[in-house]
Amino acid sequence: MMRNADKLNPDNNILAQDRTILANERTFQAWIRTGLSAFATGLGVANFLKDSMPLWMLLSIATILILLSIIAFLQATWRYNHLHMRMKGLDVDATPAWMVRAISFSLVACSVLALIGMLVEALS
Repeated sequence: MMRNADKLNPDNNILAQDRTILANERTFQAWIRTGLSAFATGLGVANFLKDSMPLWMLLSIATILILLSIIAFLQATWRYNHLHMRMKGLDVDATPAWMVRAISFSLVACSVLALIGMLVEALS
């Protein structure tokens, strides 16, 4: 049974685990933000610079940026799962790995569809 003093002064190890989980979630969010920025920039380049550069150059830049967004989304999942698996045996509350994978893979699917749509539109 936990005493009141224990509730007021939690074990330093528990607090360190909480900080680690929160840092892992912040890192995941940073990778997702990076991917979304690359994705939005790629689509922006494709849409707003149509009249200022050759089509091949425009498509190359936009494709590279969208591919970078896919890499960032996959990296977000890999980094999160890497630490999450190491902490699996511990009694900590963290975002479930299935939710992280669902978010990342949904964003990858959106990026792939946007890339295909952009290329089909440009080539037609």
